[in-house]
Amino acid sequence: MLARAGFKVKVFEREQDAGGVVRHVIPQFRIPEEAIKADVDFIKANGVEFAFGSSMESTKIDVLKAAGFDYIFYGIGTEKDNSFKLKGGEAVVEGALPFLRNFRKNPASAALSGHVIVVGAGDVAMDTARSAMKVPGVTDVTVVYRRSINEMPAEKEEYELAIAEGINFRFLSNPVSCADGTLTVMKMKLGELDASGRKRPEPTGETYDLPCDHVIAAIASHVDAESVNFYGLPCDEKGRMLHDGKTLESKVSDVFILGDMASGPSTVVKCIASARTAVDACIDKVYATYEAEGIADDDDDDDDDGCCCCDDHEEHEEELSDEEAENLTEEEDAYFADIRSKKDTVRLQVSLQDDEAAFAANEAKRCLECSYLCNKCVEVCPNRANVAIDMRNSGMFEDPFQILHLDAYCNECGNCATFCPHVGAPYKDKFTLFSTMEDFESSENQGFFAEGGDITIREGGKIIHANMDGDGILNGDGPVSDETAVLIEEVYQSYSYLLGPVEE
Repeated sequence: MLARAGFKVKVFEREQDAGGVVRHVIPQFRIPEEAIKADVDFIKANGVEFAFGSSMESTKIDVLKAAGFDYIFYGIGTEKDNSFKLKGGEAVVEGALPFLRNFRKNPASAALSGHVIVVGAGDVAMDTARSAMKVPGVTDVTVVYRRSINEMPAEKEEYELAIAEGINFRFLSNPVSCADGTLTVMKMKLGELDASGRKRPEPTGETYDLPCDHVIAAIASHVDAESVNFYGLPCDEKGRMLHDGKTLESKVSDVFILGDMASGPSTVVKCIASARTAVDACIDKVYATYEAEGIADDDDDDDDDGCCCCDDHEEHEEELSDEEAENLTEEEDAYFADIRSKKDTVRLQVSLQDDEAAFAANEAKRCLECSYLCNKCVEVCPNRANVAIDMRNSGMFEDPFQILHLDAYCNECGNCATFCPHVGAPYKDKFTLFSTMEDFESSENQGFFAEGGDITIREGGKIIHANMDGDGILNGDGPVSDETAVLIEEVYQSYSYLLGPVEE
C-alpha cells in the first residue's frame, strides 16, 4: 500500500528471503511456497526494495532516522514462547516456535520420536501437532489442554483437520510432571469466569499418566521486550508495547508497530489488517502535514514539494503502448469474469474426510475476492436496486467497481445491510440515483437526480446544481468532489439506460 501510494519503501529482513512467519514458521502444508513467492514478487513489482540479512543494529530507530527514513514500521511479531514449567521434565520440553522453524526448514531434522505431547489448543498448537505427526519415528501425538473443547482458541476447522490426521485430544487436563517416559496429568474442572471471559480451570486433585517422550509447549508467545527496547521502542513494565490503539503509532513519533506486536498473538489476516490501519494513519499524517504547510495536492511545480517521499515523480509513471493497454484490459476482463462465475454458483459442502482431492477442488472454486471485488449488496438485493459501476479507468478509486444505489427500485427491506461484510447499510450509504425530484428531496442519501442535461447533486449535506457539457464533463455551481464527478460522468457515458423516469 505504501509503495502504491507513492512512498519509497525498503523492507529490512533478518532472513535471506521474504515472508517472515508465513515462510519460516507456518508449515508448508498450510501455505505452499509458490503462493508466498507470488505475493513477494508482486510486492517487488510495485517497487519495494528488500534488504535481506539485516542486523538488529542496522534497524534501530535512530539508525534508520539518520539514514533518512521518515516513517518506520516494525512488524517483528511475538517471537518468545511463554515459559512452561514441568516438574522433572524441563529437559524434554521444547517451544512450539523453534520446533516449527526447524520443521519448516527440514522436517526430517526435527528431533522427535515415539510419543509426543503438545500442550495448548490454539492454532499454533494445531500446526505443531500436525507437523509433529509427520516427523519420521513419531508414533502418536496428543494435544493436552486444561480447559474444555468449548474454550479452545483454535479455529474449528483446524481442530477437525487435526482429528482427521489422527491427533489425540485430552481436554480438562494439565501436565504437572514428567519422568521415565511418563507424563503425569492433573484432571481439571471449570470454575468461575476469569479475566478472559472463559471459565477458570481448577485442579480436581485426581491425576492420570500418559506415555511421553517429548513435550512441545504451544501456550502462546509474547513480544521480546529486550529486543524492542534495543530498537528504541518503549514497553511497559509487563513488556507490552506502548502505542496508540487507533493508529498503531508508537510513543516514538512516526514509528508504527504492526500485527502481533500491538495485539498479541493473532492470525495472519488480522496482522495484515493492522498493517493497513497503520499505513492509512501514516498517509493521513502526511496529508495533515501538507495542509499545515499549505501544499496543494495538485502542485504542478517541477520540484519535489508535492511529495515528501519521492525524489523523482517520473519513477512512478509508466507509459503503456496501445497493444499493452488492450492486453491488460482483456486480462482484467477475464479476471473479473472468473470471479463473477464463482459468485454465480453455490458450492455444496464436500467432506475433507470423505475425499480430500474433491474437497480441495471444491474449495478452490469458491470466490475469495470480496475484499477486492465486493458486490454482495448487488447479489442479495431482490429488486436489483444496487448496480456495480465499472470505474477501473477513472484512477480515482481503490476498488475497481463502485456501487450505485437505485432509489426507485428499493423498498428498504434491509437485505443489503444484513449481508454487507462491512459495517454499513448500502441502501442508505451508497451514492444514489433518484428517478424523481420528489424522491431526491425526501431522502437524505448522497446522490443525484438527472433530467436531461440538468443534474441536482447532494454531497456533504449541500445541494449543487450542475449540467453535463457536450464533452461529457460535469460543470456545477458549487464544488463537487472528483470522485462524485467521475462517477456521474461514467453513468452518463456508459450507463445512460439507468437515467430517466421509471415506470410504475
